Amino acid sequence: MTHLIALPGGTELAGDYKIDRVLGAGGFGVTYLAEEMALSRLVSIKEYFPSDFAARTDGVAASPRSQDCTSDYQWGLERFIEEAQTLAKFDHAHIVKVYRTFRANNTAYMVLHFEEGQSLKSWLKGLGRAPRQKEIDRILAPLLDALETIHKADFLHRDIAPDNIIIRKSGEPVLIDFGAARGDIAAHSKTKTVSALVKPGYSPYEQYAETSRQQGPWTDIYALAATLYHAITGKRPPDSPSRMLNDDMVPAKDAALSAYRATFLEAIQRGLALGIDARPQSVAAWRGALLAPEPEKPGIIARMRGATEARGGQHKANDGRSAIAARPLGAALPPPDAPGPAGGLLDFVDALKPPPAKTVVAAAKTDDAPKHNPSDAPAARAALPRAALARAADAKASKAVPLPAKIAKPVVLPVSKPSAKKRLRPAPDVARRRPLTRGLKTKVTLAAALAGAFFAFPDQLAKVLSGAPAGITTGAISTTQVAERAIAQSGAFKAHDGTIDALALSGDGRLIVTTGSDRTLKTWDAASQAPRTTIRLDDGAATALSVRNNRAVTGHADGSVAIYDLDSGRRLYRFKRNDASIWAVVFAGSEDRVAAAGHDWTVALWETASEAAPVSLLEGHENAVQALAAEPSGKWLASGGADKTVKLWNLETGSGRRTYRNNPDFVSALAFAPDGGTFAAGGLDGSIRLLQTSSARSQRTLTGHTARVTHLAFSASGDLLASAAEDGSVRLRGLKRTRVYWSLGGLDKGAKALAFSGDGHALFTGGQDGTVRIWALSEPQLAQRN
Repeated sequence: MTHLIALPGGTELAGDYKIDRVLGAGGFGVTYLAEEMALSRLVSIKEYFPSDFAARTDGVAASPRSQDCTSDYQWGLERFIEEAQTLAKFDHAHIVKVYRTFRANNTAYMVLHFEEGQSLKSWLKGLGRAPRQKEIDRILAPLLDALETIHKADFLHRDIAPDNIIIRKSGEPVLIDFGAARGDIAAHSKTKTVSALVKPGYSPYEQYAETSRQQGPWTDIYALAATLYHAITGKRPPDSPSRMLNDDMVPAKDAALSAYRATFLEAIQRGLALGIDARPQSVAAWRGALLAPEPEKPGIIARMRGATEARGGQHKANDGRSAIAARPLGAALPPPDAPGPAGGLLDFVDALKPPPAKTVVAAAKTDDAPKHNPSDAPAARAALPRAALARAADAKASKAVPLPAKIAKPVVLPVSKPSAKKRLRPAPDVARRRPLTRGLKTKVTLAAALAGAFFAFPDQLAKVLSGAPAGITTGAISTTQVAERAIAQSGAFKAHDGTIDALALSGDGRLIVTTGSDRTLKTWDAASQAPRTTIRLDDGAATALSVRNNRAVTGHADGSVAIYDLDSGRRLYRFKRNDASIWAVVFAGSEDRVAAAGHDWTVALWETASEAAPVSLLEGHENAVQALAAEPSGKWLASGGADKTVKLWNLETGSGRRTYRNNPDFVSALAFAPDGGTFAAGGLDGSIRLLQTSSARSQRTLTGHTARVTHLAFSASGDLLASAAEDGSVRLRGLKRTRVYWSLGGLDKGAKALAFSGDGHALFTGGQDGTVRIWALSEPQLAQRN
């Protein structure tokens, strides 16, 4: 009998595999690189061989080391096979694929896909620096999806660490070497060793216990948080038992070797909490903080608005308590009914007015006030706010506000001019420093900038200066004309028991197609609104819908994509690459070609000729892809996502054409105009950008919605744009005169989806109350196109 662990090179297993060399060995098994001879491909083979209670006979067969080890050996063998059978059920791009399991040589073997690449540990070392945030995000998001899939199957990895994550040559990560069976075997065996149950630095405290009763998704979350800590600090965290006695771990935000998002660092710290209840209890509860982008710094328009509000607040403070506190005894207050701060544009324009030359309004005399003493004038002038005095003078001069009966006319005091020989330098006083807007050049420059901003950002500036939503007339400023407050509703019918999530028309316009939260796809006669077909969606409620001719394609949260025949209601094709949620689908130039975008940051192109794998993957986004639109001829595909970019792809070559940046928020909806030269991008903040395929510059930004834009649609002529948002509003704009819009009323809870009729004379909306409404566009409204 010999205690050699590994099988020699050249050993054949099950008549199908030939061992090439050892890839690694641990306390419970040996992993080999082998050739699957029938298919001429390389595979990894994992052999059950617990070194504490196993030995080899004749250099090949395994057996219990002693009679006392027999029960442990056999029990562990069954757990190893059960784990292989469980892992074989996972069909996820970022979980190592198990092809087969079999018994031989008195032990068992697991055949896995051979992952070419390097471990995360080696990858980090090879960088020679701390990884960038976007590099970590690219690895982290797929790992979270994979881990969530594992947990949904009531399974745990139990051995996440930098050496159990492979980074493929493509840069994608994959989880390998599950430790679930190892933990069970070690806990069951009579020769328990803690080293078999845990990995120092990466295993939480509950994993050091002899039973797994307290383990759950939070156990893997701790291990992944420790792995991320290693990635950003260059070293693993202290062992959890030592932390229980004296937690001297340096927080992630202090130990990080590079700049990372504050929310990302806080999420790592939460994942490394020693207490089970203090950690996130699921991947879903943890993902948002890990991947959420930093809040965007306010742009120039937002800063202008903030400055205006701050100035208004300063005026109020000066006119109120602060003025009283600063007023010397005996100084008169400004008239109590003098106009307050104008606010917005009026306040800004008022600030541009030049101050009165060489005169100042002193405290007004009253019958009860002390006699005026010229020597007190400087103190009085310094104490009273200049803006308050100016308003009092303006009010008296214009007779817009009556003064109280006891207050006489303001006394104008001359300002003495210092002699040429000796000019007095005023003492430093922050309150008396010359304001930035006092110089004539500065005022002219600001006025010119404001005028230019009106032309460049008419909708946004009105909202900033007035505090009212863009498009609402405020005072003398009106940037958007509301042509009609509501469009007449010409019909309605109940389509779904819950929310209508998507709506489209068939290619010939004869069918209305809807999907709802009730997990159905339904078709209706567009002329009579009579029901035609109801299709039960086996993959769950549709997260996305697209229609071309008489076919519909749906996307689903489990990563599947399905194509249906609308006339028969039959499912024709089903595609699935992984479990990442699908956020958008669209027919790409043909009813036999589909683009699907999802949570794995990619756009997959599928063709009906092959359901096994996509014909192409479009990569380039740095976060989830949430919106798609195809140019009608099939030449261009637009994609937008949580990385705040829109990408334009050439469908003929599969290459990227250009990237549209500077979107204010996540891109949530896209739509092409019929001519294919213009398309619209709606965002999480409710804004809509008009873009052109011929230029990376934005043509115009439209505002009005206050929440995520859920759907965009162009009319067949391309001169009307309809938009729906999560705030419940639906807007219709004439693109020839973009300052004219119509708001739809009577939508109850609002609408998420919409579509134009083929002739552009009607608009269909899918409501959150499950009702489809038809809106007739009158001739005056259609005339606004021109």
